[in-house]
Amino acid sequence: MGDIVLVEGSNQLNVGMVPIPPPLADLSGVVTDASTGVPLSGVLVIINGLTTTTNVLGEYMFLGLSPGSYTITFEKEGYETIVM
Repeated sequence: MGDIVLVEGSNQLNVGMVPIPPPLADLSGVVTDASTGVPLSGVLVIINGLTTTTNVLGEYMFLGLSPGSYTITFEKEGYETIVM
C-alpha cells in the first residue's frame, strides 16, 4: 500500500489483517541399543502427552510442536526408561 490521501469531511479506511502463524518445531531422532548401536523398534516415545513408537529403523518424529522446553520419555520393555 502507498500513502493515503484524506479529503475534507469524513474518511474511512477499513483494513483486513492476515495473522502470522505461530512458529512450529519438529523433533526427530533414532533410538539405539546403547551397547550394540542397533536401532530399536517399538520404543514408546512420549512428549507432553503426545506419543509415538519407533519404526524398524529406530526412528521417531513429532511434527508441529510449539518451540519451548519439553520433557521426553523413552520406554521399552527390557530397557531402562530414559527421561530427558
